[in-house]
Amino acid sequence: MRTPVLVSIAVLALVANPRFIAAQGSCDKQFVVSQVNLPTTTHVSPSDQAVTRARLIGVCFDDQQFSELVGRIRDTLRNLGYLRATVSEPSISIVDASRHPHAASLNVSFEEGARYRVEAIEIRGNRALSADQIRGLSPIQPGEFFDNKKVEDTERALRKLYEANGYSEMSLRSEIREMKGRPDALFVIFTVVEGVRSD
Repeated sequence: MRTPVLVSIAVLALVANPRFIAAQGSCDKQFVVSQVNLPTTTHVSPSDQAVTRARLIGVCFDDQQFSELVGRIRDTLRNLGYLRATVSEPSISIVDASRHPHAASLNVSFEEGARYRVEAIEIRGNRALSADQIRGLSPIQPGEFFDNKKVEDTERALRKLYEANGYSEMSLRSEIREMKGRPDALFVIFTVVEGVRSD
């Protein structure tokens, strides 16, 4: 008696998820993620759990691609400030084997560890452009939770800024350092090698 109700709920969840439906039509892999189960012991907030689930729903994969799923989960947690999160290989259970790709429920296991905040941003090696100009392009703000994607966005913006000012051969390195005595605080350091300005 309970089985039809469970099947109806699963079908309703799939119909209500447009990303899953889109993946069904364009996926040439063995599985597509239709549900994500996170650890019940996690301290990750409900909104950040939703971000993690949303990043995985609709992902197509074969059974040889679990390491890619682990990387995606780790990157998502890193972008939420959990810099040292450890992620185990997920397990799957088939929700609907009659469809291709098979709809799969992903059972994720991780330990998020401490959540880091950015304490300070330091710019090194800049001569042609001021630190204020560079900071003005960065979405990273002191006091916010660390987000690795914002570091990547800053690097892209800095390359464009230097290129627009004639420094097409500039190189850039970012570095994340934990602060001594502050187990959840980070320094973000951008080191610029400007090179020669082209005329």
